Amino acid sequence: RVLSGAHVTVFYESEQAAAEDVFALAEARGGELADLLGLQQTKPVEIFIYDQESVMQTKNYGLIAPLLHLDLYIGDNIGDRVLLTSPANPGSAHSYDDNRTAALHELVHAYNSLLNPDMTYWVNNGLAGYLSGQQPSYPVASYSPLPTLEQTRVSGPLAPVTFANFGGYEFSYTYIEYLAEAYGWDAVKSFAKDCDYQAAFGIDEASIYKAWTTFVKDAYSE
Repeated sequence: RVLSGAHVTVFYESEQAAAEDVFALAEARGGELADLLGLQQTKPVEIFIYDQESVMQTKNYGLIAPLLHLDLYIGDNIGDRVLLTSPANPGSAHSYDDNRTAALHELVHAYNSLLNPDMTYWVNNGLAGYLSGQQPSYPVASYSPLPTLEQTRVSGPLAPVTFANFGGYEFSYTYIEYLAEAYGWDAVKSFAKDCDYQAAFGIDEASIYKAWTTFVKDAYSE
């Protein structure tokens, strides 16, 4: 079953009301999100909504997915295609609203794949979390250790698991928040195109990391 719009095309199984809710949100915000990233969208992003979390998970990880205990894993993207667990059956670790908002998170990922296929996992998720409004809980820097510079360079097929284990989703949001506050959104938008720290911010990655750690400790610690 299909819902078609200018920015997204939603394919769904049987949970019609939830699919319509996701479609309305993604269609309303799609143009704005593309503009914020400096992306000229030429065709709608395809969003595939699965009624069960376990089915969605196998679309990327295959039959090994249940063995990975991915309770937090409710959505993903494969290039410019989005996979999402229906908000109607959000899984044990999430709510209806969590899964609905995750559609925007994954939509940003899809846009990022078109804008810069080589974007790092850290920056990619930071942009997705920040632009979809998935603000971290306060005071995240008090109850969770800050990721190291090396951890922010996480990559590979199991990156989502590693990333979640060190609080990557919350901390990467604060990274983009810092960049936007310190340098302005135009600089962040320029950075998203090629992740060239020197060109966008005038300093290297290690210096940005050091300044960010000061910011996040001040802003997200008790």
